[in-house]
Amino acid sequence: MASARTKRLVASLLLTATAAITPVALAAPASASQGSDCYAMAKALGYRVGPKVAGACGFPAEPSSFSKPWVTPHPSCMKHLENAGISNWNHRFVICSKA
Repeated sequence: MASARTKRLVASLLLTATAAITPVALAAPASASQGSDCYAMAKALGYRVGPKVAGACGFPAEPSSFSKPWVTPHPSCMKHLENAGISNWNHRFVICSKA
């Protein structure tokens, strides 16, 4: 039987792989709004999309100052999702990057 440390390592690796692959697998057509991308990502990660997530998705991601193709999640979006009960920082980051 696997130790707790091994289980945590495997879970961490799976989460990282999921966070890296999900945006590519769920890429929406160019006509989709950023808000709907945000909702879709939250739903894909297993969260119920209600008014709290919708409120968080209202804060658009900002262009990154250190790398042009990337965006930085809006701090208010991250805080709203945390208050909505999404405790996983990686999930909040990915969801808010789609806002």
